[in-house]
Parts: sequence; structure tokens; C-alpha cells
Amino acid sequence: MTQPQASETRVAKAQAWESHALVAQARGGLQPKTSAIEEAIVTTSEEKKNMSKEESEVFVPRPLWSSKVKYILALMSYLLMPSYLWSFVLQWLHRGGCSFLIVYTLMLFCIGIPLLFLEMAIGQKVQHGSMDLWKSLSPWFGGVGYSIFMVCFITNTYMNLYNSWILFYMSHIFYFTVPWEHCPLRRNSSGFDPECERATSYTYFWYRQTLKASDRIEDGGPLNFSLCMFLFLAWCLICVFMISGIKSFEKILYILVPLPYFITFCFLFRTLPMEGTEYGLKHLLILKVASIYDPTVWSQAGIQVVFDMGLGFGIIVCLASHMPVSNNCLGDAFLMALIKMLTLLFTTPIILSILGFWATITNHRCCEKNTETLTMLVAQGILPPEVQPPDLLDNPTSTYNSWLNSLLPPLRSAVLSKVPECNLQEQFLKIKEGPRFVFLTFTKVISLFPESGFWTVLFFFLLLSLGLCAAVSFILGIIIPLQDTFSFFRRHPRILIVSASMVMFLCSLFFMQPSGIYYFWLLTQYWVPLPIISIIICENLAVAWAYGAKRFLADMMALLSGPICPVCGWLWCYVSPVVLLGLLMAIFVNLSTRPLTYVAWDSNTSSEVVHRYPMWALMLIVGLYIFILIPIPAYFAYCLILGIPMRPTAFPKLSLGSGQPLTDKEVFKNILQGYKTKSLSP
Repeated sequence: MTQPQASETRVAKAQAWESHALVAQARGGLQPKTSAIEEAIVTTSEEKKNMSKEESEVFVPRPLWSSKVKYILALMSYLLMPSYLWSFVLQWLHRGGCSFLIVYTLMLFCIGIPLLFLEMAIGQKVQHGSMDLWKSLSPWFGGVGYSIFMVCFITNTYMNLYNSWILFYMSHIFYFTVPWEHCPLRRNSSGFDPECERATSYTYFWYRQTLKASDRIEDGGPLNFSLCMFLFLAWCLICVFMISGIKSFEKILYILVPLPYFITFCFLFRTLPMEGTEYGLKHLLILKVASIYDPTVWSQAGIQVVFDMGLGFGIIVCLASHMPVSNNCLGDAFLMALIKMLTLLFTTPIILSILGFWATITNHRCCEKNTETLTMLVAQGILPPEVQPPDLLDNPTSTYNSWLNSLLPPLRSAVLSKVPECNLQEQFLKIKEGPRFVFLTFTKVISLFPESGFWTVLFFFLLLSLGLCAAVSFILGIIIPLQDTFSFFRRHPRILIVSASMVMFLCSLFFMQPSGIYYFWLLTQYWVPLPIISIIICENLAVAWAYGAKRFLADMMALLSGPICPVCGWLWCYVSPVVLLGLLMAIFVNLSTRPLTYVAWDSNTSSEVVHRYPMWALMLIVGLYIFILIPIPAYFAYCLILGIPMRPTAFPKLSLGSGQPLTDKEVFKNILQGYKTKSLSP
């Protein structure tokens, strides 16, 4: 053959091979029925082997999960973020106990499961995770994908900070005496100082040794070099886990996901026999009926459900896009909700039992210290002999409180004027929100265990496995859209992984400055819920009203070859938008009526101080929120100016306007038309 003829033959073979691969992908990995058209265009195995390197790179097939089990493990690795597990326990204690669980369950069925199914279905249906995905559902909502990408990018800048802190703490477990076992202000004393126990031993090491935090957010300073090294190590681990995309991520799922459950079982059997655990477990039975009528409880439960289900970050869509289109995503949504609920109900008693042990031991030490102080004051003649405390033997708290309550009111007042009151309930309810309390309280408690070194190692491995899973999932939210948008990254995934990890590491250095922890709290506590709820509302409207809930469910029924409960469409159209708008309004009311505060360490007084964020911090939140959402109204205005309709006439590649899947002829017609358009374009 002449050279032009040979070139035309190679192009025809490449087009045929691409067409065949796309049809196989559209059929969800199922074997297509043999037809005359397919037999005419499918190349033989010998011809495939003879294709040159350039011809084989014309089309890169989308990788799918090796098995359904690995897909479920990937979803679990994303949904089991440690900060949200701790937040659920906090809400349980301060929002009514079992009443909060009832409200949480109702919100889970109203918005959690329906919206999780929505994101899973979109990912499977389109099998694309690019920023242009939402244009196929409705051109008017084409900017949603760009907002999702920016939110995921900003979250990635601080997500791996957890792992750097864990690695820093793990570097100290090999010391003969770990730094958090003793109060740093009493290095030459073996006694117990209640002031030190209450504040300094929990915060001094965190601020002054780990984070080198400044006294205020306005104060600057050099980067924490030691913590930067552990941050770099954390990003190196993420890069290794993701060096080959989801295929390399699959290999570690069998270790990272089951490991936290195994360690949690170990802690369950270890903590149940300890003193004070029954006091913590009593809080499982608390039921405050009045909390059910509290709008704050409903708003907090709704926000908790949104983050527990991992909605709005685009990661569910990315993970589901690597599953065949015929996968039962509705069943997966119910399965993941069930796993999440069982995990919360399993970990909550363990955390409460550990906190009960911590509160009991701390209260015992408070009573012992008060006894020493009162004995000294009586010996000095400052207090009368009638207030001489008894000897504390088996149960210091019970003995001390019984003696204190038996005193006459004047004597009792004189005692409390000299020593603090040791109250077990108040000590237990000192539980605070955020990773600072989780790290410091639990490391302090575990240091009181027999063979504490072994349990400390297990505890940090538990946190590290959960933290790495979450970090890998969030970096997938960056990598997969870039690969689906730019063909260069599909052909060179390792370059993308290394480059993305390096960029994220450089951006994370902003939080390594002395005031970086205050920016971290500003984003996690006040900013993140705003764009996430707004994005979920746009996703809901794009499917339920722009594309049409009935039409979307009809498409999914055609792909799944089975019926889908129409309740999902009713929830998408009426219940979920109303609930989400209510949550968004509650967040705005909370931000506008309450001051934005943060807890800092005052180096002059060696104590914790609550500061208000300056006005520019509030402006920073509002400005960043507007910047993230600008693509949505901008794309909306763009479509209105050009007269682009809100609802597409047909779903690309996978379904017609009536909800029926495209036939082989129609798929080939679209592919060939695409080649013609590509060849005619300049």
C-alpha cells in the first residue's frame, strides 16, 4: 500500500478500537451482544498487538474498581473521618443524648441517603469526574463543578495537617517518658497540681512544643521547621499510596480500612473493666425530650449528616465514576449509611467509657490534692481543726465528697474558698470540640493505662490509618477531575500525582506559621459548612428540577434494569431542598448573631484565653465563600445571554431524552460524528 493508504488504514483501526472500547464502557463492563456492525469494526487480537505506541494512546480506557468489595472499602475510607466521629460524640453529650440520635436518624433518611444516592448515581451514569460534568445535567448549572473543585482544593491544603500532628506525636512514643505524661510546669516535682492538670498539661505541650502557636492570630513568626518535616513525610505517604491511581490505592485498602476496627475492638475489651467507665456509659441512656423541639439540635444534626455522608466535595462522584453503570448504587447508598450508623453506635460507647475513666481519675487526683492542701492549712492554723479531711483510701472521690457534704454551711464555705470543688459531672462535661482535645486528652488518658506504651502505639496507628484514608480520598477529588479534563494527565498519571502532592504541600505550609492553627480553626469550624451546603443545594436542583427527577430515575432504571422507589424523586424535589435551605439559613444566623472566637495560649499568664476573631477574619470567610461560588452565577448568566436552554435534550452517550439507553448504532453515530467534528476543527 502507498503511504497515504497505510495512514488511512491505521486511523480507521484506531477509530474502530476506540468505538468498541466506548461501547463496552457504556454497557458497564457487560458483554455486548454481537452485531454485524461490531463484527465489522472490531480488530483482531493480532492487529491490536501490532498497533504502534502513538496509536494505542489515542484512547485511554477508564479504569474500574477490581471488585465491588474494594469500591465499598474506598467509600468507607472516605466516610470514616476521625474528626466527624468525635463530633458525633460531642453532639450526643451536649444535644440531648438519645434525642440527638433520633433527630440524626430522621435527617439521615431525609437528606443523607437520598443525596448520597444522587451523587453515586451521577458518577456511575456519566462515568466522568471532570469539572464539566454538571453541564451534561443542565447547562445552567455548569459552574457547580468548578466550585466543587475549588472547595476540594482548599480543603486539601489543611486536610493532611492531622497526619503531620500524628506523625509528630508518634516520634515521641519511643522516649523513655513521653512528654505528655507529666506537667511541664512541675518538672522537679512529683506531686499533682490541679491547675496544671486542668489546663497546662493539655495545652502547653500542644501550643509551645508542637505547633509553636502565637498568642494571637495577628502575631506572625517563622515556620515550624520540625512540623514541616512531618508534613512533608505525610504528603510523601499520600504520593506513594496514589502513585498509580486507584489501582495502587486498592492495594492498601485491605489494611487501612480494617485496621481501625481491629484496634477499636482492642480498646473496647481494655477499657470496659477500668474504673469510671460505667459513669461514661450512663450517658448513653440520657434522653432529653425537650431537645427534639430545639431548632439548634435539628440544624446541628443536619450538618452532621451532611459531613458524615461526605456530600458536596465531589469525592463520592469521583469514586462512583469508576464503577460499571449497571451497579446498584441505591443499594450502595443504604449500605454505606448502615455502615456509618453502626460505626458511630460502636465507637460512641468506647469513647464515652474512656472519657469516664479520664474524668474519674482526674477527679480522684483533685480530691487527693485538696486533702493535702486542707491538711496543711489546718496545721498552719489558717483553717479550724473541724475541717480536717479524712484519709482517702479506696474511693477518694466518694469519701471526700461525703465528708465535704457533712460539714456545716459556714465550714463548707470556708473550705471551698481555699480549694476548688471537685465535681465529676463538671469534669466529664469539659469535653471540647476539635482535634486539640482529642489528641491531648486521649494521649493523657492512655498514658495512665497499664503498659501504656503499647496502647499509645495502637492509638496513634488508629488515628494515622483514618487520617491517611481521608487524605487519600480528598486528593482523589483533585486528581480524577484533572485526569478527566486533560488527556495529558490520563497518559501520565504519575506526573500528576507528584505535582499535585507538591502543590498541596507548599500550600499547607501556610498553616505551619505560629498563627496557622487559628486559620485552620477558622476554616474548619466557620467556613466549610457554607460552601458545602450551597453546593449540595445546586446539585439537588440540577438533578431534581433542571434535568428532572422522574427523567433521571427513568434513566437509572434503564441502566440498572430494575425499578427504583419513586420516593427518591419526591425527596429530591421537595424535602431535601427545603431542609438544605433551612440548614444554610441556620449557619448564616449563627455567624451573624454569635462572635467568632478561638482559644489561644497566653504566654504571659500561662493559661488559655478566649479571643474574638478580628473583623477581617469574618470578611475573609465571606470573601472566600463568594469567590468559591462565583462560577455558578457566572455560568448561569452566560447561558441566559446565549439563550442556552436549562434542560438538555438528551443525556450524553448513555441515554436518550425518554430515558432509554442508546443503541450501538447511535453510540457509533455519535463517535463518528465526533471524529468528523474534530477533523474539521482548526
